[in-house]
Amino acid sequence: SPHDAAAAPNGRIFVGNESGDNASVIEGDREVETIETSQQPGGVAATGDGLVGVVSVGETVLEVFDASTLDSLGRADAGEGPTHIVAGPENRFYVTDTSGDAILIYEARPEPEQIGSVSLPGQPYGIAIDPGRGHLWVTVENSLVQFALEGGTLRELARYPTVSKPNTVAVDTASGRVFVADRANGALQILDSQ
Repeated sequence: SPHDAAAAPNGRIFVGNESGDNASVIEGDREVETIETSQQPGGVAATGDGLVGVVSVGETVLEVFDASTLDSLGRADAGEGPTHIVAGPENRFYVTDTSGDAILIYEARPEPEQIGSVSLPGQPYGIAIDPGRGHLWVTVENSLVQFALEGGTLRELARYPTVSKPNTVAVDTASGRVFVADRANGALQILDSQ
């Protein structure tokens, strides 16, 4: 049951297998390795320095791996019910704690450590990052929240009304355009951000 995937700078693609409690490591068009993860891996993200974060939905932890050696750098608690993750500048990971109504912020080195938390009522779920503009985008109930990345914390910039079930958000980092997918009605909402 592949759930999420992320490409590391070394060309490897990491795929979280939610029902398998592992992640597949893909090179080219084949699986070259399988690494054990915490129970029920959900979101996967990779930093520019080759660190791969895997959020466990079952064990509610974040585990970080080295994309080259496949060694685990360790685990950190990931709140009450994490779902998704993105990687940001300075080897930081941002996790939506959907059950805990928060965004959790982590440093990845020398081992994963939570350095911040921002309350976000409304069950934050989808998450996307625009590192060039320094923005983080998060879906909550019927809205999209835009944050500014500010070191170990976030500052809310704006809220936008969205489609009824905004499960997924993506950003075109070239234009800054943001896309929100509606699970309930099969709609796609497009926003031109500031």
